[in-house]
Amino acid sequence: MAVPFKKDTQYYKFCLYGFLKNQKFYEPFFMLFLLSKDISFFQVGLLYSIREITRNLLEIPAGIFADSAGRRKSMVLSFILYILSFIAFFFSKGFIILIIAMIVFGMADVFRTGTHKAMIFGYLEANNWSHLKVDYYGHTRSWSQFGSAISSLLAAGIVIITNNYSMVFAFAIIPYILNLINLATYPSWLDGEQKKFDIRLFRQNFIKTLRSLGHALKNKWTIRIFINSSLPSGYFNSVKDYLQPLILSLAIIVPVLESYSQEDKSSALIGFVYFIIFILTSRASRRADNFAKKAGSVFAGMNITLLLMSVVGILTGLFFHSGIMVIAALFFLFLYLLENLRRPVAVAGIAERMGDESLSTFLSTDSQMKSLFTMIMSPLVGFLADLLSPGAGIMIVAAIVLFIFPLARVRNENG
Repeated sequence: MAVPFKKDTQYYKFCLYGFLKNQKFYEPFFMLFLLSKDISFFQVGLLYSIREITRNLLEIPAGIFADSAGRRKSMVLSFILYILSFIAFFFSKGFIILIIAMIVFGMADVFRTGTHKAMIFGYLEANNWSHLKVDYYGHTRSWSQFGSAISSLLAAGIVIITNNYSMVFAFAIIPYILNLINLATYPSWLDGEQKKFDIRLFRQNFIKTLRSLGHALKNKWTIRIFINSSLPSGYFNSVKDYLQPLILSLAIIVPVLESYSQEDKSSALIGFVYFIIFILTSRASRRADNFAKKAGSVFAGMNITLLLMSVVGILTGLFFHSGIMVIAALFFLFLYLLENLRRPVAVAGIAERMGDESLSTFLSTDSQMKSLFTMIMSPLVGFLADLLSPGAGIMIVAAIVLFIFPLARVRNENG
């Protein structure tokens, strides 16, 4: 079916950005890498929380920096910080170095999150395609998920060949350097209105944006849309990596790859499962626009997916805790699909509500709230995982999200 927008050179650069950005060879093995450092689930949760605290402290200033000094500069700084964090993870020997690596990783995230979306939406506005936000962003996000799918297979190969989780960070440096080159080819006007950094204008933009944001947050409907967008994503970020120890348990009981060692069998199965997940989530992102239309609006779509994610999270944790690993893995897959279906819808909902002025800052505010929820929930899930089981942690926190749902439900612009 033909798309209503033109797939021009910049469209493919946006897609290439997402593909290279998601060559996260470390992602399918990240929790296993951390656990291999002889730390507990609670300490893993603390590391995730430290990353989110870093994001939270810097999110709004980073968004303002992108709007004031130029979005491309913000993106380049982000990818340099990513590369430094990969180096720190690669050489990490103890918990302190892991903390430092997480802080640098969080700093990298904060200069990227929201900024590239704002560049995409700025490009759509310039081409009079603003009404196609969900469809266009869904297409570019699907390339990100396809990149993750390819990355998961490559990551499995790296771990099997090197027998070392740390090597995935060394190999991840390569595509991130390539993405720096890709970003350098973006047209300069995508930097936004302010191209040259000026401390006086930066201060004026800072005050103007905070006033605008403060005014928006006085509206209960606006608060609801931010919570609706960020709460399920915060939960997802807190629990998604628990799929890795689940697959390790699954590898023991599933009669496949019997000629492989247990370690290689586990790595191969993790790579394969993540490949399937990201292929399917790529398709989910492409269908976000159709889903929003069938739901009636982007806001109805946000409500539906928030409710579904909390219920699916409860079922995932219940089956994981009960040792029914195959069913738990299938529900985990559903959780990934829902998150990637809802993100383009939620981003479009925020853009529709807030408008294009200082969009980087409003999207960064959404990311900041997502970081806040992840910061709270990650140690809680880890604590419950150590105290009871990983499945129990996933289930209990999902039940809390379900309890909060009535407070986050978005009905219309007035309610």
